[in-house]
Amino acid sequence: MGTIVNNRNTLKGMAKAGFILWEDGYTTRHWTGAEVPVIFVRPGPRLKEWYDQFEYRGKRYRLHYFDGCFHPFVCEVGKELPA
Repeated sequence: MGTIVNNRNTLKGMAKAGFILWEDGYTTRHWTGAEVPVIFVRPGPRLKEWYDQFEYRGKRYRLHYFDGCFHPFVCEVGKELPA
């Protein structure tokens, strides 16, 4: 199990709660050649800073930037980050 949240229903709930803003509906070409959906995430109005932790449904989350990425990912706090 990875630490990056990729469940659309969870992300929609976080957006509805005001923790994140997200843009959906984009696709891009994967290195294998397949078209894949892309979701862009930004800090929501309930976060004072992008790096603040927040609690959603009993778990702690935060936005995290990985090297080479221009947009953050939503990650669960306390879990091992992917390489």
